[in-house]
Amino acid sequence: MRYLVGRFGHLITVLFLVTVLTFLLVNVLPGDIAYDIAGLDASEAEVQAIREDLGLERPFVIRYFDWLSGVLVGDWGISYRTGEPVTEAILTRFPVSLELMIVTQLIAVLLAVPLGVISALRANSKVDRVVTVTGFFFLSVPAFMMAIILIYIFGLWLNWLPVTGYESISEGLWTNVRTFILPALSIALAEWTLLTRVLRADMIGVLQEDYISMARAKGMPMARILWVHAMRPSSFSLITLLGLQVGNLIGGSIIIESIFALPGVGRLLITAIYTRDFMVIQGCVTFIALGYVVINFGVDMCYALLDPRVRTARAHG
Repeated sequence: MRYLVGRFGHLITVLFLVTVLTFLLVNVLPGDIAYDIAGLDASEAEVQAIREDLGLERPFVIRYFDWLSGVLVGDWGISYRTGEPVTEAILTRFPVSLELMIVTQLIAVLLAVPLGVISALRANSKVDRVVTVTGFFFLSVPAFMMAIILIYIFGLWLNWLPVTGYESISEGLWTNVRTFILPALSIALAEWTLLTRVLRADMIGVLQEDYISMARAKGMPMARILWVHAMRPSSFSLITLLGLQVGNLIGGSIIIESIFALPGVGRLLITAIYTRDFMVIQGCVTFIALGYVVINFGVDMCYALLDPRVRTARAHG
């Protein structure tokens, strides 16, 4: 419990600082949202009325804590542009981003884990070098460029998969999943490389431990040694990187969602930036930061579950 409380306190502090910094940056941007809302033909009195209605005349600190008090009770504000509640705008689009995140990480893990284990087991062999070179190739290609390549090959040339748009799961599971394959591949083909390298490095060290040598000497099957005895202690860095990647995908897939016309949180954020919808920007960034905090807390819990020495050491530290 002491370990949990300590980690939770650290993460809440990070979340608070992120919201303060975001609110400050959003409010020091040049221009006046009241003029944008009122239009070019509006009078100064109309602009001033909009500014007062939105509370833009109040000091920054008062506006921040007023917004924060609303967040704590579930009121994240109203979109200046559409009049839609920010929480509703985010929550209606989050399932799309969540599904993209799940499909992406599933593809990345399915590629990374077996290739990482094979590379560790046959370190410095021809197979290991092929995996390394292939991984560096995919890592060097930006996600948006990979998206264009995949669209051309699988969408335009082979005509196997849709290149834009989104179909809900109510239209059928396969119809829904097909719309996520190309966007997820665009991101996963770079992510699996990092996961593979991290897992390979950790597993090479674990395979040199005395208890692994003892298991081999007893004639234990190599598959059992790898997946039962070596995989668990080799997973710490992998879990950390997975947590960071998942957190990044919550809002970091802005370009991919825009290219493939997916109505997710990332696309909502970039639209709000273009239209200077400050409340939506603040809400999206806070939601993304909250995702990072929750995921990092989950990663710490996984550490404690995988190795009780972690929670014991940190609780007494």
